[in-house]
Amino acid sequence: MNVRLQYDLEFLAGIYFDDCLQINSYDVSMNLLTKTKDSASTNVAMERLKAFVHGILESTVFINQANMERAEFLQLGGCNVTTLPEEPVDQIIGMMLYYKLNAIMEGRMVITSLDISSRLGDGVWYQHDEEDSAGPFVPDGWWHKASIQHETIEPEQVPGNIVKVISTGWHEMALEWPENTLPPSDNIVVYGKFPRNEK
Repeated sequence: MNVRLQYDLEFLAGIYFDDCLQINSYDVSMNLLTKTKDSASTNVAMERLKAFVHGILESTVFINQANMERAEFLQLGGCNVTTLPEEPVDQIIGMMLYYKLNAIMEGRMVITSLDISSRLGDGVWYQHDEEDSAGPFVPDGWWHKASIQHETIEPEQVPGNIVKVISTGWHEMALEWPENTLPPSDNIVVYGKFPRNEK
């Protein structure tokens, strides 16, 4: 049976807008619908949602990805940066949350509507649901990926002889889906001692 839920959260983040860095507090209210009978998967989906907002976006700096030079500068200065396809106004941040949080829950649970308001936005609530246009979020971007990725800053080039392993980030947070979790094993590591070949 599908269960309808409402979940509210708040978080602090920075916005870089009009060549000015400001701190903002956000209030978000979501209506969700469970899509699986597996309660363990539902729990993981909810924990992913909370981990992304409170672990990844908390204290981030939202910035328009067109301002990449400033985004890289902020990141080099130690800031957690989140790039967006438009200026970081409340409506755009709310749309990003709608698409990204749905992506990371991978259909186990879906957000049917999301409302957002902020202190700098003078308490105006912006609403988004499944019937609204995706606007600047139509192109494929990190907001459609199920990973914890939240920016488009190009990493430094790695030498060609190095293999780069790209993780979704959920394994490290112990938030893999139940069917992807390996059971604990009783493997024994054996250290071999081989004589050196002197010839």
